[in-house]
Amino acid sequence: MNGTELISPHALNPENLDRADYANTLAAEAVRVGLFSEADTVRIQGDMMNALAEIIGYATGGESSSVKTDSARQFAKSLLYNIDTYLLTLPSPEAAAEALRDRRMSDLYGHGYVLNKKRYEDAKHLWQKVRYTRLKDADDAYNKTIDRYFRNYLATYDPRTSAHDKIYLSMPKEGIRGAFHIDGAVEVLKKLLALNEGRPADTVVIEGSQPILRAKKEGSAQNS
Repeated sequence: MNGTELISPHALNPENLDRADYANTLAAEAVRVGLFSEADTVRIQGDMMNALAEIIGYATGGESSSVKTDSARQFAKSLLYNIDTYLLTLPSPEAAAEALRDRRMSDLYGHGYVLNKKRYEDAKHLWQKVRYTRLKDADDAYNKTIDRYFRNYLATYDPRTSAHDKIYLSMPKEGIRGAFHIDGAVEVLKKLLALNEGRPADTVVIEGSQPILRAKKEGSAQNS
């Protein structure tokens, strides 16, 4: 560059974008640089409400268009999380801003939902593998993480209405600590499975029961 090139008047500053609040900060930055007009923001806000009404309709089986404030707030968070999930897969902030400006919110939400549903299915599959390859003589934090925390998280998680939900873990021995969204939960389970790899399973946990020791094989089967 010779110093005479002009910077695009619509260039988005990545430092003003927060991946944890992507759609909102992206819209604010797009307004700041003149990429979004006031009419664009009004349309996006109105379409967000329409998409939220669709989620409420799903959650209530189509029987109601309104829910308690706390529930509506949670559904709105799930809506935004799914939208953010999809926007973050696009090749650039400019491409994400264009999608946010020109496409329906229910469409963006739907694409994010598909991604998080796949993550959820992956998490359930990985959790089952981790359960049945658990470490011998594992500490209490390890067993609680598998048998209680992941069980409860996966039992209540819904990529449509609670996509933003986190699992809170503390496993100092394994270097795992913090709050994880569904994508982070998948990575934690992969790490636990890697820790278990090649180790024989010592217990089988039957859902809703205490761990049951595996029976050791006898030298020979008895005749009936």
